[in-house]
Amino acid sequence: MIDTVTFDLWNTLISNWPLDHDRYRQIRAERTIQILGEYGIAVSLDHLVKAYDDGFERYKQIWSRNSDLSTNEQLKIIWELLPEEKPKTISAGLMGRLAEAYTSPLLEYPPPLIEGARETLIKIKKARFKLGLICNTGRTPGKTIRILLKQVEIIDCFDITTFSDELRIRKPDPRIFQHTLTQLKSMPRKSLHVGDVVELDILGAKNAGMQSVHLNPNHTPYEQIVPDFTIGHLDELEGILDTLK
Repeated sequence: MIDTVTFDLWNTLISNWPLDHDRYRQIRAERTIQILGEYGIAVSLDHLVKAYDDGFERYKQIWSRNSDLSTNEQLKIIWELLPEEKPKTISAGLMGRLAEAYTSPLLEYPPPLIEGARETLIKIKKARFKLGLICNTGRTPGKTIRILLKQVEIIDCFDITTFSDELRIRKPDPRIFQHTLTQLKSMPRKSLHVGDVVELDILGAKNAGMQSVHLNPNHTPYEQIVPDFTIGHLDELEGILDTLK
């Protein structure tokens, strides 16, 4: 019997398109240059974009160890990579301005919900399942994503929202799943996780003792990691849950 369902966010409930990343990078870079100029620090756009991209490579090294960074820690890495002359440390006032420029683009240009996401969540919630969200964050922190979830009217569907930048643990580490289930007062064997990335969502859920559903609209074949269930569209999830009650 399943009484708890947890969801991945990006490309499971909300689209995460490469074009959005390019748009957000441009906005962040332009605003950062403007803010630094107000503090008397001149930085070229080319240098800032390079530091932004090189910083991402450093983040990935940390993420590969299933650890995570705060927004301020990400900004400090970018700061260190800038070749221009600048203070050794970022003042609290400047850090606040930079963090706002870094995290706000998602809310100004919000990505769309995956088709059927809101309807599926509402149906499962009405069926009295406990619902949780388990999300690996990137450059946008959990506190900003929660605002997005409110804007797209799905925040109230979740009993718990877990973000890697807040817990400092990333999927597929089973501890991020276990933490969420503990908050929900749920048992792994009675819980099901839904996600689109086999190496993160399916592997992590399995290692946490949960059942798993892979959202696989392209019908990609499986190799070593095989989910308990596969769906091509979110509206198929309700049928699976009916069989597991």
